[in-house]
Amino acid sequence: MSKVYLKGLPVYVYIDASNIKNALKTFNIDIDFLKLYQYFMHKYSNLIAVKYFEGIDKEDIVQKNHLKKLEKAGYIVKSLERKTYLKPAKYKNIRCINCGKQNKIQILKETKKFKSNIDVYLCSELMGDLLNKRKKFHAIILSCDGDYAEMIKNVLNINNNIYISVLDTPFVKNNNYLSVRLKELRNVDRYQLVNILNIGDKIKRAAPK
Repeated sequence: MSKVYLKGLPVYVYIDASNIKNALKTFNIDIDFLKLYQYFMHKYSNLIAVKYFEGIDKEDIVQKNHLKKLEKAGYIVKSLERKTYLKPAKYKNIRCINCGKQNKIQILKETKKFKSNIDVYLCSELMGDLLNKRKKFHAIILSCDGDYAEMIKNVLNINNNIYISVLDTPFVKNNNYLSVRLKELRNVDRYQLVNILNIGDKIKRAAPK
């Protein structure tokens, strides 16, 4: 996708916060979302909205204060309460080699899993914002999640006015955080993958002194 086509277009940004945070940690980058917002403000003269999507724990006061700071900075925060699921413990029957008796041995402990369906929320927001636009727009998604691949294809097929860029970490040896499904879209018209590490120095949190 030529940069010429994108210059001056109205820009919407959609951030899958937990996904991109975890992906950048594999490259030892702790993202500073206030710096990220300033980057978008300076980069795009026609920035319409920067939407931040994250699952939240209702008892997490620190996280809630963080989201308030982001809203004050200019983000449109879209949060969903995380639901807790218990993953049961796993057991295996092992026969004693001495007495032949079957013993039930726990091999995995019971664990808690958290889910908030942020990807569904982000998809619905993007489609609601842009699907019926009659002027050209540039949508930027920050995520490595392949669950967005089908939505991206559908949106581009339905509306020829939309251009989509995905900012993600690269697919490198010993790190498969980037979904293969997003890579497979490379030849789709009006779509591009952008290596977020190119702006890593501009958006990472400063090391404590």
